Amino acid sequence: MLMKDILNVFQFDWAMSPAVAESKPDKLKNKSILISGHETALALAYTIQCLNDKLNLGAKIFLCSQEENFEQKIIPDALERGDLIYNGTEHIDDIKQKIDIVIHTGLCGTKIKGGFEEYKAETRALNLVIDLAQSRKAEKIILLSDSRVYGQGENKYRAFAETEFGYAGIDDYSVQLLRSIESIFSLRTKNINGATLRTGVILGAGSGIYNGLESIFRSIAKSEETELYSTENKISFIYMSDVFKALYYLIDKKLNGVYNVSGIDSVASTGTVSAMLHDIFGNDVKIKMLDSGNFEGNELNCGKIVFSGFNPTINLKTALELSVISYKGEIADDFRFENEHYGRLNAIQNVLMAYLLEVDKICKKHNIKWYLGGGTLLGAARHRGFIPWDDDVDIMMLRKDYDKFLEVAPDELPDGMILQDPKKDKTYNYCYAKLRITDTVFATDFSKNHKGMNNGFAFDIFCHDKTANSKLGQKIHSQLTLFWLAMVFNKWNHRRVYNGKKIQSAISNFFKNIFPLRFSTRMLLFTLEMFKHKKNAKYLYDGMGKSVHKGGFDKTFLDDEIRLDFNGYKMPVPAKYKEYLTNHYGDYMELAPLSTRLMGHEITLSDLNKYADFQISNKEIRAKGF
Repeated sequence: MLMKDILNVFQFDWAMSPAVAESKPDKLKNKSILISGHETALALAYTIQCLNDKLNLGAKIFLCSQEENFEQKIIPDALERGDLIYNGTEHIDDIKQKIDIVIHTGLCGTKIKGGFEEYKAETRALNLVIDLAQSRKAEKIILLSDSRVYGQGENKYRAFAETEFGYAGIDDYSVQLLRSIESIFSLRTKNINGATLRTGVILGAGSGIYNGLESIFRSIAKSEETELYSTENKISFIYMSDVFKALYYLIDKKLNGVYNVSGIDSVASTGTVSAMLHDIFGNDVKIKMLDSGNFEGNELNCGKIVFSGFNPTINLKTALELSVISYKGEIADDFRFENEHYGRLNAIQNVLMAYLLEVDKICKKHNIKWYLGGGTLLGAARHRGFIPWDDDVDIMMLRKDYDKFLEVAPDELPDGMILQDPKKDKTYNYCYAKLRITDTVFATDFSKNHKGMNNGFAFDIFCHDKTANSKLGQKIHSQLTLFWLAMVFNKWNHRRVYNGKKIQSAISNFFKNIFPLRFSTRMLLFTLEMFKHKKNAKYLYDGMGKSVHKGGFDKTFLDDEIRLDFNGYKMPVPAKYKEYLTNHYGDYMELAPLSTRLMGHEITLSDLNKYADFQISNKEIRAKGF
C-alpha cells in the first residue's frame, strides 16, 4: 500500500517534503537507515517510506524506540509494507543487517518528564545506537536536538549560535538532560562521521510531536477559549518538513559538527504567535495570555547552516495555519491558503483569463497553433481551470508559430497589454517572451530591481524547440542551454553561479564575469534554435522551461490539438496532453503537498490598479463564441 493512502493529508504533506525539494535525496538510495527516538523518529520513518514510493529509493528503515508500547503508535499498514521494521531499543542487537545511516532523534520534539529513570533510559538508548553505528561502520550518524539545550539567555534578545550556551540551574532538568545527551554523542562520535542538528520548536500537523501549542491549535479549531504563557524572549519555530530537508542536507553535503535550523520568518514571542493566529483565524482565536509560567524554547542563530547553502521553505504563518486546520477535519482537494495575494487571487485569475481569451482570438485570426502550457495545462487537466493557488499563465508553441506570434502580436494586442521579446527588448533578458498587463505591478524580489522593465501581471510564452535525435546530442544540447541560462540569469541578477560543484561553478563564474549580458542572451537564444532546420527531428526539448535537464521528448506529443474546459471556456491543449504531462511531471494528477500550495511567485510589489475587483463578464475584452 502506498503511503499517500496510509497517512492523512497533513502527515503526507511533511512526509513528502524532501521529494519536492530541489535536491533529491538520492544519497539515501538503497541504504539501510536506523532511526531511533520517539514521535519525531516515527515521523521521519514515514518520510523515508514516502520517498521510497515517490523516488524508488529502495531504502530499508529500522525503527527503534526506548519508549514502552511505542509499536502501538505505528500505523499498522506502514509496518506491513515491508520497508519498515520495528525493534525496541533493548532488542537493537537483533538487527543483523549492515546499517549505512543512523539518525537518533532522541528527545527532540518530545516532552521531557524528569527523573533518573528517564535519564537512564535516554542515555542508554543513545549509547546502544552509537555502539551499533560503530560496529556496523555506518557512513553517517546524526543526532537531533533542540533549542531547549541552550538554557536561559542573559537577556531576552539573545539568539544562540552553535557554541553559545546560557544559564542552566541544577533544577533545569530538561536543559541538563539534553546537554548530557549531546555531550555523550560528541565524545563518542569523534572518530566517525557525525553531526548534530538543533531545531527550533517543531510544528508538524498530525505528527504527534510535543511543542507546547497543540492544545492551542485544537481550541482554535473548535473556537474554544484557551490559555498561553507570555514570554519576554523570542523563540525559533520550524515546520516538520524543513527539519527533514535539513537532515537530508547534512547527509547530502557530508557536513559534520553542530548546526542550528529554524523556519523562514519563524522567530516570535508567544504573544506574536497569538496575534498571528488571530490574523489568520479571526474571532475563532480566544487566547488568554498568562503572565506567569514557562514556554520551552529559545531563539536560534541559524547563519551557519544557511551560509553552507541550506534554505528552509516554510514560514511561521503557513506552519501555524496548517497546524490549526489539521484539527478541523477533512479538507477539500482545492484547498489553498486564503490570504494569498492579500485575498486578491481570484481577481488576478479573472484578469488573466480575460486576456487569455484575447490571445486565443489573435491566434485564430492568424492561424497560429498554441496550447496551454506548464502549470496552466496542468490546471486544465486536473482542475478544469487554474490550479487554485496559481497566479500566472503559461502558454506554449512550436518555433514556427512562436516566431509568427512575436511578429503579429505587437499590432494585435488589446490596449493595456504589451509583448516582451528578448531579441528586441534590451531591458528584458528572459529566454522566453512574456505578455504583460501594463497598468498593473507584479514584481518579484529580483525583477523589481530591473526598473526599466515592465513588471505587470504576465503570461509566459514558451517555445518547444527541436533537439537532437540521439541521447548524447540531447544531453549536449541541454547542457549548453543550462550553461547559457546560468550566464544570463546570474549576470542579470548579480549572483554568483553555484551548481554544487566547485570547479564547474568557478569556471562558470569566470566566463560570467567576462561575457557581456546581451552577448550571453544572444548565445542562449542561438542555442535554443540550434536544430531549427533539422529535417528529420523526432524530439523536442523544454529549453525555455524547468524541464530542460530532462532532454528530449517525443515530437508527436505536440502534433494535434484538442480543446479542454478551462474556467468555463474551451482552451487548446495537445491531443497527447496526458503523455506530455507525464513526461514533465510524472503522476500529474497527484495534488501538491499542502504546504507547497502557495502563490507561484514571491511577490514584493503588487498592484492590480483598476482590476482589483475584476469580473470577466464586465469587460469588453471578453472573447466571443465560447
